[in-house]
Amino acid sequence: MNKLGISLILICCLIISCTDQTERTTALVNVFLIDAPGDFDEVWVEVLGVEVQATGTRGQDNADPKFFPNEVVDKKVNVAALVGESQYLVGRGELPAGNITGLTLKLGADNFIKRGEERTNLNLADNSPSVSFSLSMEPGLSLDVFIDFEVYRSIFEGDGDNLELVPRLRAFSSLNTGSISGSIRPQNQRAVLYAVQGRDTVASTGVVANSGDFRLRGLSGNYRLIIQPLNPDFFSDTLNNVNVGPRQTTQVGNVTLRPRGE
Repeated sequence: MNKLGISLILICCLIISCTDQTERTTALVNVFLIDAPGDFDEVWVEVLGVEVQATGTRGQDNADPKFFPNEVVDKKVNVAALVGESQYLVGRGELPAGNITGLTLKLGADNFIKRGEERTNLNLADNSPSVSFSLSMEPGLSLDVFIDFEVYRSIFEGDGDNLELVPRLRAFSSLNTGSISGSIRPQNQRAVLYAVQGRDTVASTGVVANSGDFRLRGLSGNYRLIIQPLNPDFFSDTLNNVNVGPRQTTQVGNVTLRPRGE
């Protein structure tokens, strides 16, 4: 083999080596939005993107946050519909391997709720709500991170007919948590479900319209599952000792609501 051929092989090996080194030192982070329920038909929030705070050089908290923009043109999302398996990609990007230490959701000014055909604007108290979060990022991995937008705890009565939006957020990763799933029967009944540990409500969700399916995410451990129908003609119900392991889905099957008067 001549010298030119040997040189080309060496250059190719160098390029591959550099590529492999990049893959070994960064992780891909995907940030999704999901919802906890509220007593509204639709809740539209303008989502501009998310800032991810990670450790800097030598593991110190000296790195500037990395902004992952929402790439879609129309950035308004009906967060009330993000139940069951639904989720919304806020942004994604690469970060050096290390630790994520926090998330900041970036919101716009076009936010409102709908009850039937009636629209009510939401006055946003903070367009950059932050949430504490800790996750170790291994090089070469793709990680899914979720922000749970707790609508029921985020909307308050304001002056006059105004409503205030004070975002309450919870963050978790699918890497170290699991979920509880099942279905409410009759399937046309709306309900709110709570995963409770001790006195703490860790997560809540609603049911998918028409199917009655539900999924509570970001859980690990033993829970009491409380089912609260929105129709007062049905009793509430509780399932005890529901165990959830990391990266597992605990299926509780069909939960049949008991009508009052029977």
